[in-house]
Amino acid sequence: MAGIFLFDSVRLWLHRRSRRKKLQLAANWPVVAAEVNHWAVVPADEDANTFGAPFQIEAGFHFILNGEYYGGYLRSVGLAGGEAERLAKGAPTVNARYNPANPDATAVFAEDNADNLPFKVFSS
Repeated sequence: MAGIFLFDSVRLWLHRRSRRKKLQLAANWPVVAAEVNHWAVVPADEDANTFGAPFQIEAGFHFILNGEYYGGYLRSVGLAGGEAERLAKGAPTVNARYNPANPDATAVFAEDNADNLPFKVFSS
């Protein structure tokens, strides 16, 4: 049984390391205003799940760049179920970063969206 816990720990460490590298690269990408077009309340990721906050809001968004549509997803920090349901509404503007070489690669930073969303973003 101990092998499973070791495997899970290594897997989680690799996932966090990959996410951290992506965010470091994305910090230099241009920012674009995107529009939320889909909301869902989902079980929280391992990184965001906390006691009393087992859900996250997942929002799909799109933006137009040079006449082409691109998009991505963002997730909130961990939230309680009722709070997540109440906040997952509307069509707010999301500040998303995109890779100029591949605009399908996006990242959403919490600090870029502190004032325009009704919940805190889990940077991804």
